[in-house]
Amino acid sequence: MTIDPDSAFTDPLDAMLGFHLRRTAAAVTGALGEALAPLGLNPGEATLLRLIGANPGCSQSDIARALRAQPANLVPLINKLALSGLLEKGAGKGRAIPLTLTAEGLALHGQVCAAFDAHEARIGRAIPIEQRRDVIALLRQICLDACCGPD
Repeated sequence: MTIDPDSAFTDPLDAMLGFHLRRTAAAVTGALGEALAPLGLNPGEATLLRLIGANPGCSQSDIARALRAQPANLVPLINKLALSGLLEKGAGKGRAIPLTLTAEGLALHGQVCAAFDAHEARIGRAIPIEQRRDVIALLRQICLDACCGPD
């Protein structure tokens, strides 16, 4: 089916905040994936490297809280990074296993940070610097309301 460009096509999605958030998230994640591809990482793996690099000795539970994710969902990513020689699982107490980057992981962490910084500059260029904190605060609030807010 083709749409006649001269017709009065109605897009009920265009006024929906959720639609634009999903569309934006997909575009931003796709662009980040492209930026990270030369490093051999996907956005999830790179996010873990960034978090562990900033928080040596953190646990899987710490990361899950930061990402609002289920700890079990992180297991495949953490195992992949460990098998790749990028992170070490230390001796922990119970299930709280400290995670740290290896020398190779730290070197890649620097490249990941540079890729994230370039990506942030690219996607943020349309938002005046003085409004970025407000935009981030609004997005945080939407996220909190969506997962934890009143019905």
